[in-house]
Amino acid sequence: MQKKLIKTLSTLLVLILIPVVLAAGAYGFIWWKVSSAADEFAREIAPFATMQYQQVHIDLLGSEVGLKQMSFTPAGNSNSIQMQSATLKAPSWGFLLDLSEKLNQGEIPESLDLKLTGIVLDLNSDYVRDWNRMAEDMQGGMEITGQSYETLGCGDLSYVGVNELRKMGYGSLSSDLSLQYGFDAVDRQIFLDVNSKTERMADMQASVTLQVATSELDMQSLMFAQPQLNRFEVEFKDRGYNKRRNRFCAKLNKEEEPAYRERYRSLLAQRLASEGWIIPEPVMASIDTLNNPGGSFSMRVDIPQGFGVQSMALIQTPSDLLDALNPYVELSGKPVSLDGVSWQLPDPTLVEQPAVSDTEVAIAGDQTDDLVQPEEVVEDASDMAPEADAEPKTPVVSSFDRTPQRKSFKPISVSSLSAHLGETVALYTYFGRKVEGKLISATSKEVTIEHRLVDGRGTATYPIAMEKIETAKLYH
Repeated sequence: MQKKLIKTLSTLLVLILIPVVLAAGAYGFIWWKVSSAADEFAREIAPFATMQYQQVHIDLLGSEVGLKQMSFTPAGNSNSIQMQSATLKAPSWGFLLDLSEKLNQGEIPESLDLKLTGIVLDLNSDYVRDWNRMAEDMQGGMEITGQSYETLGCGDLSYVGVNELRKMGYGSLSSDLSLQYGFDAVDRQIFLDVNSKTERMADMQASVTLQVATSELDMQSLMFAQPQLNRFEVEFKDRGYNKRRNRFCAKLNKEEEPAYRERYRSLLAQRLASEGWIIPEPVMASIDTLNNPGGSFSMRVDIPQGFGVQSMALIQTPSDLLDALNPYVELSGKPVSLDGVSWQLPDPTLVEQPAVSDTEVAIAGDQTDDLVQPEEVVEDASDMAPEADAEPKTPVVSSFDRTPQRKSFKPISVSSLSAHLGETVALYTYFGRKVEGKLISATSKEVTIEHRLVDGRGTATYPIAMEKIETAKLYH
């Protein structure tokens, strides 16, 4: 009886130990492969930086490997870039363990997930100072004139650099970054996602869905896949940067934050108008909320029929692109209609106002009256009714909502197209496409348009079935 019990226990022990030993062996093999790959990578980047890590991360069930407690010390520097972890996840261990070799052979996994967490940049470190000097040298070599959108009305700054970030109170930046992609062989779609989160600054996310003409996932097939955009989505959320930037710029200008924000909005409207954008006042007000603390932006584009190279051939102006994409937009959590937003060649007579330096900023309340606001211009313009015997005056128009007194596209009936041969028309199909150009011919079955290519190197003729045309406009 005792011998039988010992034999039974021994059998159970063996059955338990076998999978444990196999798992331990697999774990040890994977640990060796990962550490060897990490050491090899460290040797490759040694001329540029020294990489160190404290721990190897392995998830046997999730086909995930990674490194923890990492640091990168740029060559010639004493400070390091810290990283909490870097993990890589693939569909299977077979692909993950031979990832480098398979990629060299042109093979691509069906999905891949890379996550970098706890990336810390010390803004007072030697390497950041070196990068800042290189950035300043590049900016100087590019001969940049004027101010960026970010620094409009912020003293005489052209861009926000490391020094400005320090003055805003940023001693370091801590970020998380993730990159994901997947491939659906049945629907022939590629999915790409990028997420970035920076503490006390901002969160950003972008995702793209591409339709491809292949069900094979390798580099050679993808080169001829003729990708078309099916879906695009981007989101941005302020996490503290706007408040710091607004406070910094107001202090630089020696003014209160509300005064700076009001002037920034005025300068932003002037900049957009000078670049040819016609933006209604409600839309402009929504755009300006992006600069408030907690401001957010979200845009989604869905194109089931696809948007590719042939679609781009029909795009001549930013207005054409807006019409083709028809994006859904939210600004600071509220849906915004882009009706009325358009673009035209910039008016050379509409010159952007120069930024006000800190020595020219109005400090006292009576001095702020010199800052003309767009809303005041609109009100004055609406009250300027010409007298009966006086020469009519040209109405003053807000830079938010300029309406040029010139030719424009006006709706006409589709059946009347044949009466406008040789003239410029814009046709809109039931699928939401817009085709603009010279009307060559128009019959009861088909319309032919001569369209100038976007690069200006010639024209192309496009026949369109009459039954597919929903509306038409004539340029006159």
